[in-house]
Amino acid sequence: MENEITTYSVREQLIIAGIEELEAHGIADFSLRRVASSCNISCTAPYKHFHSKEELIEEIFKYIKSQLDLLLEQVAQIFIDDPQKRLVESGISYINFCLANPHFRAIITLSEETLPLKNIVKPLLEQYLPHISPAEIKRRELLIRSLLYGSAVMLESGELEANEESMSSIRESLKRTIEGY
Repeated sequence: MENEITTYSVREQLIIAGIEELEAHGIADFSLRRVASSCNISCTAPYKHFHSKEELIEEIFKYIKSQLDLLLEQVAQIFIDDPQKRLVESGISYINFCLANPHFRAIITLSEETLPLKNIVKPLLEQYLPHISPAEIKRRELLIRSLLYGSAVMLESGELEANEESMSSIRESLKRTIEGY
């Protein structure tokens, strides 16, 4: 049992260090040696937990996505009976997640499969607005996702000030986009 805890701890340390490595050097220059060094372990130790650097990178994607999915699931539970509010607050939670974890946004957006909100926006729009056409659902979905992804980048870069006024403005923009104005 003690070995399992130690193994998990080292594995998670490697994932966290791998996130920092990806942020600093990207996928093309990702170094398992630097990851091991930042964990104060031998350069061969990561291979006890991952077969290759590609497997570690895949696990990093899964880890980040699971952290965001957990947050979005909590939001869904709070606003279970209000799809519009759930959509707005899921978006705001995504932005706050990106602000609190700037390296996560860079990694999440590296792959089409890991794009957050991709599988959330459309079903909530369909639930909230069952009377509008599939083409209009798609248009609003793209607008909402663009608004959220763009806002996260602009808040992170400082182009938009990260304060309650900006978040209120984003909330209002989301509500107007959902409603179609």
